[in-house]
Parts: sequence; C-alpha cells; structure tokens
Amino acid sequence: MKKTFFTSVLLVLFLAASCSDKKVADETKTKQLTEKQISALRFDIAELQQLEGEITLNGKVIPDENNLVNVFPMIGGKVISVNFEIGDLVDTRKALVTLNSGEAREFEKELLAAEDEYQIAKKNYQIQQDLFKTSFSTERELAYAKKDLQLAKAELDRLKEVYEVYSITEGGKYVVKSPVAGFILEKKVGPNMQIRSDASDYLFSVARLDEVYVAFDIYEKDIPKIKMGQQVKIQTIASDSIIRGTISRIENLIDPITRTIKARVLLKNNGYKLKPEMFCSGKLNFKEDGQMIAIDKNAIIFDKNKYFVMVFHSKKNIETREVEIYTQTDKAAFISSGLAAGEKLITKNQLYVYDALND
Repeated sequence: MKKTFFTSVLLVLFLAASCSDKKVADETKTKQLTEKQISALRFDIAELQQLEGEITLNGKVIPDENNLVNVFPMIGGKVISVNFEIGDLVDTRKALVTLNSGEAREFEKELLAAEDEYQIAKKNYQIQQDLFKTSFSTERELAYAKKDLQLAKAELDRLKEVYEVYSITEGGKYVVKSPVAGFILEKKVGPNMQIRSDASDYLFSVARLDEVYVAFDIYEKDIPKIKMGQQVKIQTIASDSIIRGTISRIENLIDPITRTIKARVLLKNNGYKLKPEMFCSGKLNFKEDGQMIAIDKNAIIFDKNKYFVMVFHSKKNIETREVEIYTQTDKAAFISSGLAAGEKLITKNQLYVYDALND
C-alpha cells in the first residue's frame, strides 16, 4: 500500500514537471520580433568571395629626395648673421646666412678693377674711332682697340655673374641663399662660426613639402604580399581622418637591423599637415588564393571566448550560431566554418537579440 502511494506521488511530480517544461518551451517557441523591432535591425547575406588578408603597417613621413636640397657654402668666411631656424619656410630671395668673407672682398676688388679696365677700353676705342675718321689712326689700331674693349667687357660680365651666383654684396659680404623654396629641415650653422669654402658638410637642408612620402616598414614574411599600385589607408596620431594612397615605390634592399624593406606612398601635402618624421599607421588589403564565406564584420559577437552570429530565418526563428573566423579586414570577416552562402545575418542591434535569446 505504501509502495503504491509512493509511486503515485512520483508520477504526479513527474507530470507536473513535464507540464512546466512544456509551458516554458512553448513560451520560448512563441517568442517573436515585432515589426518595430525588425525595423531597428540591419541584415547582410553571407557570400562566397575571393579570400582577402589585411596587413597593418607602421611608418613615417619623409620628404621626397628629388625635392630636397643641401645648401653648401661656395666661399668661406665668418658668420655674422643667421636669419632662419629649423621648420621655417624660405624662398630663393631671402638670405639664410651672411658671411664676412675675405674671398668676397677679393672678388669685389677684381670687379672694381674690371669696371675700370672696361671704361678705359671703351674710352680708348672711342678715341681710335675719332682718329681713324681723321686718318690719324690706322685700321689695325682701331681693330686692336675694339678687341681690347671686347675682352674687358667679357671679364666684367664674368665677374658680374660670379657676384650674382655667389650673392656677394657691397663691402665683401657673402650671402647664402636657398636654391629652392621650401622648409628648413636641418641647420648646422650659428653666429660667429668660421666657414671654409672646402667644407664637406652642408649648412642647411631645405625641402619642398607640397608632396611627401610615407615610408612603411615591410617585414620579410610580408614582402610577397606587397605590390606596386596597392591602396593603403593611412592615419596619423595627429588626426583621425583617413588618407588614401597607393604604393608607388618598393625598395629592394633589406635593412640588416630591422630586417625590413621600405614601401613608399607618395601623397599630396595640402596645408603641410604631414610633417617630416611624423608617425603613420596604414592598412593594406591583399588577395589570397581560394574563396571563403565572407560576412560584414559588424555581425560578429564575441562572448565566452567564442565567436557567434545571429542567423535570421524569420521573425519567429532567429538562431544563435557559433562560427570560426579565418581572418578579418577592416570591413569583412572570412568564416572558415559555421555558415553557408546565402544565409541571412543580423548586423545591427544583434547584441540585444543575442542577450534576449541566450540569457
């Protein structure tokens, strides 16, 4: 009798539990999104695409060597003034440095002598012309006077060109000017320095910065992935904006210390926002062999050290599915397992749906 009663109690408890589980299952099964909730979602279709990879690059801004000039002294002397500093914008008319030069004084002396010789030769030629007209001078003497005038003028013109090239001013001052307009990148001169004309070092380094290179370091393992013409998305620490450029030059020499080569991107530098030595990061996509399922990377949910997506079958049937990611780019995620082409995924507000279905 007791055994029968105990069995009856167990049966009642089992039936009650079964009914409770069925009720919960039915409630879960009948959960569905409203039209308003669906309108707040965005969707993407899983597609089979050419496999892509992405490399993150590090580099810095450097001037174009074709627009970089090192300014050397042409004659020696003592520095009496320095008019510009590193970072200043200069043109071809303004004096960078002024020197008090003994060599410049010698040129000045020669120029004064040449001017005197020219005036003498000119006067003598005029006299010979007058004498020749009155038969007091021969044609031969007139020819010699003309020749002396031509030689004197040639010497005077030569010294004037020297003056212009050397930028020598009155009083034996030698003025150093930049041959190009640009920014001073290096300065190796100061007041009262003694400059030699045969010095091996330059005084200034001046560069045009309307176009600059971003030079990226490419590690040996990534060299096969880098091609001329590939697009690179570039960012600097100073700005959140994206600069787009293409690889225009790949160097062939490996740096023995860093074990990298340089890949360069030539950029227009509007407003001189890119400064030499400024740090840059870049992202470069490259093609790989084969195809794989690709989805919008916004669809990915990371939870419990796993990756999930929300597969939308209907408003009554939304599935949480674990996937394995092969690689990601800035826009797409390539899925090695867990999805098939054509499946519909939630890409916006999917985390709210995930929490509602999995809590």
